[in-house]
Amino acid sequence: MDEKKGLIKKIKSFFKDRIFVKGLIVGVIFATVFIIFQIGIIEHTSTPEFCASCHSMEVFHVAWEEGVHGTGKKGIVVARCVDCHLPHDNLVHYLWAKGVSGTKDTVATIFGYQPDWIKNLERREEFTYESGCKKCHVNLVAPGIPIKAFKAHRQYELGETNKTCISCHQDVGHGDLKLKLSNKIVNKEAL
Repeated sequence: MDEKKGLIKKIKSFFKDRIFVKGLIVGVIFATVFIIFQIGIIEHTSTPEFCASCHSMEVFHVAWEEGVHGTGKKGIVVARCVDCHLPHDNLVHYLWAKGVSGTKDTVATIFGYQPDWIKNLERREEFTYESGCKKCHVNLVAPGIPIKAFKAHRQYELGETNKTCISCHQDVGHGDLKLKLSNKIVNKEAL
């Protein structure tokens, strides 16, 4: 009688373990597909072409293409929108900022809200992240740079200034963006 109970217990345990193993395999497959799908979405929404797909971003895309970090025509490293406009200090911060920024832009586009971009230029440091600059510009006091730049970068690295990268390099991402935005407004009013 005890042998029969032991056998039944083993059979139940075997099927119970099988269900657990099957559930685990299915869970791992779903998790893997979900993660791959999410990575694909993050990559797709991180391209300059995706950012420029909103009509309000066209002028920024054109200004970026013509700027030093645009399409690399001037021999300088190409920086995508997300390289400058999202933090790169850690993955959680990056994904959070991307989600918040994307949601704000989507809601603004749906409801037709047009920010005062020229006025926002005064707060440009709020829309860029130094961790993005530092990701590429690792050595700020490299040999051969002009002495004025060396002194400014040295003060920055020693924490002797409150200036940020964008304080001194305002036109690096989009060239003279104020002029382009002004021209866009003039052209729009002329229509």
